[in-house]
Amino acid sequence: MSRLHAIWPALLLGLIGTGIAHAERPAFSIVDRPSQDGRCVDDQGRGDLDRSEPACLAQIPDVAQRSGATLKVTFRNKRTRLYRNQDAKCAGEATEECVKYQLTGYFPDHDLILLERGRSVGIDWLLVRADNGDEIAIVAPPHYSPERRWLVAVTSRLGPSGPPDGIDVIPAKRDRLVKDWHFRTPDNSKWHYEFERWEGEDEIILMAKPIGDTASPRLVALSRKKGEWTFK
Repeated sequence: MSRLHAIWPALLLGLIGTGIAHAERPAFSIVDRPSQDGRCVDDQGRGDLDRSEPACLAQIPDVAQRSGATLKVTFRNKRTRLYRNQDAKCAGEATEECVKYQLTGYFPDHDLILLERGRSVGIDWLLVRADNGDEIAIVAPPHYSPERRWLVAVTSRLGPSGPPDGIDVIPAKRDRLVKDWHFRTPDNSKWHYEFERWEGEDEIILMAKPIGDTASPRLVALSRKKGEWTFK
């Protein structure tokens, strides 16, 4: 058995296992409320880690094609990019360089592609603009705001290593005057966060959960004022 085959099931079980203590967390999920936005046509999954690449390849065959370990993406400007699974590194000793890509979502209203990027130490996602290939690293499949002007991704700490947890707020439509907003939870933070809901277009309600003590979870708000996102 290759090291990839040995590592990958353990990694996924570890990620999924973090939800056991949260009764409301669906299977194959790393957050309590996995987003259904951007899920491809005929994808029957409900969690974060059971999104269907075949469904996405069938939905946008002019944009993305899979050939073995390589995912080829052709952008609207006719440029192409190859996302190659590092099978040799995954099977060898240098597994910290192991990476595996899957096409796991598409947002047709804004021509956005969602890629899952799995590594031996954890999983994050890339939100890719299909018009020109711009990439934005995010911590989880994102949720649309009510009017679909924004996307927010939120996830809490999954362990002592791997991709960081935090919050990403991305304008759905590319606009040079509107900035992304990214927050990464500090190592010494006493709280981690889960997405709860949107309140209009300018406020996100989060569930703040204590780390390492018996304090009660509480709701907090992330609000946009004067073009900037800040905690209230």
